[in-house]
Amino acid sequence: MNKPTERENLDILEQHFRDGCKLNCVQKLGVEIEHFIVRSDSGESVTYYEEQGIESILRELAPEFPRRHSEDGHLLGLYNNDYAISLEPAGQLEVSIVPKESICVIQKIYQSFLKQLYPLLKRRRFRLVTLGYQPVSQVDSLPLIPKKRYEYMDHHFQTAGTRGRNMMRGTAATQVSIDYCCEEDFRRKYRAAYLLMPALKLLTDNTPVFEGRPCDGYLTRTKIWNHVDPARCGIFPGLFREDFGFRSYAEYLWNLPLIFRPDGNKAVYTGSRPTRELWADSLLTPEDVEHILSMTFLDVRLKNYVEIRGADSMPLEYVMAYLALIKGLFFTPHVLEALLERLPHTEEAIRTAEQELSARGYEGILYGTPAPEFLWNLLDLAEEHLDGGEALCLLPFRQNIQKRTTVKREYYGNNTKTIPADH
Repeated sequence: MNKPTERENLDILEQHFRDGCKLNCVQKLGVEIEHFIVRSDSGESVTYYEEQGIESILRELAPEFPRRHSEDGHLLGLYNNDYAISLEPAGQLEVSIVPKESICVIQKIYQSFLKQLYPLLKRRRFRLVTLGYQPVSQVDSLPLIPKKRYEYMDHHFQTAGTRGRNMMRGTAATQVSIDYCCEEDFRRKYRAAYLLMPALKLLTDNTPVFEGRPCDGYLTRTKIWNHVDPARCGIFPGLFREDFGFRSYAEYLWNLPLIFRPDGNKAVYTGSRPTRELWADSLLTPEDVEHILSMTFLDVRLKNYVEIRGADSMPLEYVMAYLALIKGLFFTPHVLEALLERLPHTEEAIRTAEQELSARGYEGILYGTPAPEFLWNLLDLAEEHLDGGEALCLLPFRQNIQKRTTVKREYYGNNTKTIPADH
């Protein structure tokens, strides 16, 4: 039997993205919201292993869920037809809502999740917090959950950058997924997501503390990610090349250092060896493809949908505003085409815009326009393509722009010692 060729494996990766095209063009939104479970009195994070801790909470929830995920006897995930509960490296609780057309339906599903969870937390004197970074605890005090994947990543990030430990144990995000209809639709949405990413990050900036101390400036979680691992984070290299598309994303993954490779029920640490070396003698399976896709942490990630990853974890009303903004901007092709026509097509322009907003916030300039004006125009554009009910969801962003404030300052001001629970 002949050994597989590099082209065959690249074809498999590319075909995965082609299979993601939604030919009927019925577009849906998916959302993942990460949370910290903290002690009500101190704000310190609850860990996985402690008595009445994260695993105990999952086990108490489990009878309400038809499907579960465990590793080595430890419960790590729960699933039903509407959403999944899973854990990030230090026990951050993530709820992933199945993609829906209606923002209102997403809200109702999220509220049903909270309704199940809140009584368990109250009984334990815990509460749920949505922030971009741990409110009180420092990362050196937080153990990893019992997941081999995170053990390997933790080891790798000790040498790949300087902030891997902070990213894994300290951060929490809001991630939105959108469908694409064809390769051109993917290309348009992917590039637009990157160009708008600095604006989206400022609107969703919700990190008032870092390692227990107040943060100055803006986009703190982004600053952490910028020092995790340049091989797999940040901007897709070659984003604006003429040949950018499914094949170039497949080639990026083919050269990606993978950290580890699954091997049956176990895994093998592979460090910086790239995909092309690890699968030089075998064809990629669907399970292999899923693993490879999960090992890149770009600001905008491609699976069989486009995943926009720049936002901090936020209270529900801001999640709704964010979903409305994404839907209003990204679900109408001519809107994105108009944006792409007037924005610069360079990776450096994106980095400059991000650095400007990180340092100056609403005083910054975004692609030649004052940040408040740029953001207000985005909201107007989105509102034109939303129905009345969904357009109202944008109000929290409008109020913040008028007051020149961000989510973190709106909710917490300069008082980071008392972090309120989620709303």
